[in-house]
Amino acid sequence: MATFLLDRAQRVKIGNEYSHSGHPNGGVPQGTLSGPKCFLVYINDLRTTVPLYKYEDDSTLFEICDRNSVSVIQESVDIAARWTEQKDIKNNSEKSKEIIISFAQDGNFRNTIPNIKIDGRDIAQVCHAKLLGVTISQDLTWNKHVIL
Repeated sequence: MATFLLDRAQRVKIGNEYSHSGHPNGGVPQGTLSGPKCFLVYINDLRTTVPLYKYEDDSTLFEICDRNSVSVIQESVDIAARWTEQKDIKNNSEKSKEIIISFAQDGNFRNTIPNIKIDGRDIAQVCHAKLLGVTISQDLTWNKHVIL
């Protein structure tokens, strides 16, 4: 494993042209079979107050919260943000999405839920999002995933 992670060179190929070799001082090589496993080992100590699902190089937080409960997802996002800061990992709030799935008859229910923030920036609230290749919509239909 050490030879996989240490003293490696990398370069970029565009068409038939190669860049000069660089020698990264950290991280796990992308596009390798061992890379995702290394990432999972690396983030294994990340603990949150809501369920956290880790797959390959992706992490997903979710919360089930009824109308009379108080959401704690922001607390988990804050924990994850502090953890990434301690590990010197850049948070990418642009890639993060929030989807609210609710069958409440009150259409204003979504407006009562505060936006989740990463590093002080609102995460985009979306009607549908891709998770491991499956498009999940807030009404839990397959319309966005399957072309009709």
